[in-house]
Amino acid sequence: MGATGVLATLVSPEGRRAETLAAIQALQSATADEPGTTLFSINEHRDEPGTFSVFERYEGDPAVEEHRNSPAMQAFREALVALGIRPTLTFTQPIDPT
Repeated sequence: MGATGVLATLVSPEGRRAETLAAIQALQSATADEPGTTLFSINEHRDEPGTFSVFERYEGDPAVEEHRNSPAMQAFREALVALGIRPTLTFTQPIDPT
């Protein structure tokens, strides 16, 4: 199996956009050093400030598992619990052009 993508959508609680973004950026910084990570892009919805979609791509499922079990991911989960955020996750696989 090849690359694996993850689309995570997070909605900030009212008045806590900055805290939410800081938590995502901290994870992004740590993820840059993880082997097998090829993309971690934070995007904010234009029509819904405080709603973020994070596009992630990994070389394969082992890299996803390493990311999910990392200390940075554990800290991120704790931040989400403190913020009361439950992200929506979608796992994808890229389709190469023919």
